[in-house]
Amino acid sequence: MTTTEAMSTSSTQKESSADSHRDDFAFAIRKAIGRLYSDRYSGNRSREAKAQATFARLRQAAGRKPQDDPLAWMEVLDLVSSDLPEWCVGKGDAPSPYEEAAFDALTLYALHQRSLRPYMYQKQTSVGAAAAQLAKKTDSASIKPRFDVLMVARSPQAIDHHLRSLFGLFNSHEIPLDHGQLATDLVKLRSPKSRDQVRLRWGRDFARTLYAKTSDK
Repeated sequence: MTTTEAMSTSSTQKESSADSHRDDFAFAIRKAIGRLYSDRYSGNRSREAKAQATFARLRQAAGRKPQDDPLAWMEVLDLVSSDLPEWCVGKGDAPSPYEEAAFDALTLYALHQRSLRPYMYQKQTSVGAAAAQLAKKTDSASIKPRFDVLMVARSPQAIDHHLRSLFGLFNSHEIPLDHGQLATDLVKLRSPKSRDQVRLRWGRDFARTLYAKTSDK
């Protein structure tokens, strides 16, 4: 094996390992929201009441940092700790990037689901694809500018603000998406090395979904 081949193989293995880690993290988030949704409509009064209170707590925490809302932070930990990979867990006094993303994804999910009975989760549907579905469903010229503002937002605070705005509309028009994928995207958006990858994919998903042709049945 040549040096170039060895370097290529090493790079491929690292990418594969990173993808596997992200899949594990996304799985933990998907499992958490599935458990929360199931408890809310379980038919068990105690479980339903607890889930309802958790939804309310998480909705109120949307846009905040984990350290600014310790009660919501504890709710998030209660939901994800049994499935969150060890490498996602912070070691110091501040939350890890993965813990922050879990907090944001779960609070956005609570904002998204609200009182809707249909489950607002759809696997492999990104924010970009969901925004395009919203634009098609509402036939509103205001959706694309809202999405554009999100795409050029740089600070975590601005990204969170514009996501909350979109998620309110996703709720109003019952547009589901993949909150596990959202969580992994939020991790990458906070890194200058990977944020452009997410924006590129969201933009592609928006265009592909918006202009997809409906097949005749």
